[in-house]
Amino acid sequence: MFSKLLQTALNEGINKKIALQILQESYSPQNALQLFAAANSVRDKNLGKELYFTASIGGILPCKIVPRCRYCFYSVAEPFPLPDMLACVKKIEELGVKQVNLGGGSCLDGYDEEILSMVRAIRNISNLVIEINLGPSLSVETIKSLKALQVFSITSSLETINEELFRQAKPGDSLEKRKSILETCEEEGIPIRSMMMIGLGENYADRIEHLFYMKQFKNLYHLRFCRFKPFPRTVMRNRPRSSPWELARTIAVARLIMPKVNLGLGVGNHIDDIPLWYAAGGGNQVLGIMVTRRNENNSFEGEVSEVSRAFIHNQMPIISHYLGGMGISINL
Repeated sequence: MFSKLLQTALNEGINKKIALQILQESYSPQNALQLFAAANSVRDKNLGKELYFTASIGGILPCKIVPRCRYCFYSVAEPFPLPDMLACVKKIEELGVKQVNLGGGSCLDGYDEEILSMVRAIRNISNLVIEINLGPSLSVETIKSLKALQVFSITSSLETINEELFRQAKPGDSLEKRKSILETCEEEGIPIRSMMMIGLGENYADRIEHLFYMKQFKNLYHLRFCRFKPFPRTVMRNRPRSSPWELARTIAVARLIMPKVNLGLGVGNHIDDIPLWYAAGGGNQVLGIMVTRRNENNSFEGEVSEVSRAFIHNQMPIISHYLGGMGISINL
């Protein structure tokens, strides 16, 4: 019966009812392996098998959301010093990566001038492909200005589409403002990135609604999946960590719904999750370099180099080793 359900999704199209049934019935390894095989086939046909590395500079601005999100551990108090950021950009280029995401920190009143200044400075010294992730911090005018500066994509992470759950977990944030940024990017023809959190308290129906909501955006090019992780000193510290099995099955269903969209891993995952992510139809973008301002209390592995007053965590060698064991090639 499960194989017939998959064939219906592949040959006749997938709707919310079929997607929900597949997600519900894929809990067993026997069914999940069939789902993963189908998702792999869809990815390979639409995106190919080869992966490529990107970089991220995190914590570029403080978070001014009050009250704080109940699971949040974000602790940046000052903007990322621009000279340090530019030095890291040059190092990322030296390592051969061509794409960088600037992320971290949200402000409902806007971080418009701050992000425009950073992007202009990077543009003056680098040809890196730039992506922006500042939550609900951008005005319509700033989005248009970022487009004029040839920013490749803008991220607005909803985390959950369930309005009540969003209010409970993120009481100081605005789901509507995050949605409006997606809508503005769609209108302006800017590629969209977003994020879905697994294990925040949503049910399977919430996940399917979220996936089909995102599907409507023709400019959606990258949807990331975070695995809930309880952090000390947060309100939700006692909530259980989300299972990688839940995340992998959700990604596989997402692949059937969105064949041509990059499906990536976000916060709460580890490089050890990458093989299962790929087996479940994930791809084709992998975070290989992470830039932080601190070199403690993080989960990054691999080589660490200090550049100016920042730290560059190069996980590309170990990730390449993991994927090489699966016969998978990865490019810069």
